[in-house]
Amino acid sequence: MPRWMSSLLAQVLNHLAADTACRLGGTLGILGWYLGIRRSVVSYYLQLCLGLRGTQRRRIARRCYATLGATFLELWTVGGPDGPERHLEILTPLWQRSLHRRYPACIYVSPHIGAWDIGGHGLQRHAERMLVYAKAQHSAEIDRVTNVQRERLGFRVLMARHGDRTAALNSLRGLRSGVSLALLTDQKPADEESERGRFLDQETNCHRGPAFFAQRAKLPVVPAFCVRRRAGRCVLFVGRPLPVDGQLTQHVMDCYSAMITAFPGQYFWHHKRFPRPPLSSAAAQPALMPLSTLTDRRSAVVPRAAAAAAAG
Repeated sequence: MPRWMSSLLAQVLNHLAADTACRLGGTLGILGWYLGIRRSVVSYYLQLCLGLRGTQRRRIARRCYATLGATFLELWTVGGPDGPERHLEILTPLWQRSLHRRYPACIYVSPHIGAWDIGGHGLQRHAERMLVYAKAQHSAEIDRVTNVQRERLGFRVLMARHGDRTAALNSLRGLRSGVSLALLTDQKPADEESERGRFLDQETNCHRGPAFFAQRAKLPVVPAFCVRRRAGRCVLFVGRPLPVDGQLTQHVMDCYSAMITAFPGQYFWHHKRFPRPPLSSAAAQPALMPLSTLTDRRSAVVPRAAAAAAAG
């Protein structure tokens, strides 16, 4: 896309109200579902990780397509007359202030769930200075225009490219100078950046970035997530620091799994996170998680996390 066209489109979308953009984006997302864009990937992962089938799987899949569309279009309204940052509710403001009085900086971790960019704005309100470590996408122009919008939310994005350690080194320098860092480490990592663990009850490679930064900067890893209550309205929850030990990567993945199973319709299932077996080996697929587990986790994860934050 030419730069002039992307800039013009961004200016037009910026005048939309956040709820209007979410509804329009949600409609486009469901259209993507009807067109079959990565629908087989989403359906397979919902069955593999959550044991969903039939109408339940269809309902959650449609919802996650709508969420993805809403998240993408909502970003362009940031800084506008009715941007989503104006309607963000922070559930734990006193706890966030306490964290930043106790530590010079924090390493925040979250999966790609809900409105993760808007959540970064809520974290930055108390962190004052914050970096976000992100992987470069396939289009340099899309990266440029989206990062302009993200900087309006108050944080700076460090783009990491394959084989380039500059972004990691700059992140580490920032942490040591009191600048907080946000990481979204739920997607498939490169082999040199990973260690074996369990994610969504699947044995897989897990990103060890949070453990790397925590051990070298001597700072806490804090889980957080931001989900959408309704169009244009989001809530941010921040938990307590995770124990920095030899199991830190697994602690992070366990937090991610709890968040995702609590709000499966707001997770980014479209990423090819787990390998798919050949069609001929369908009978060798692992046992599925019972449906009751999803309901149990959804009813328990937020109260448990809130209690843990209050105790901390």
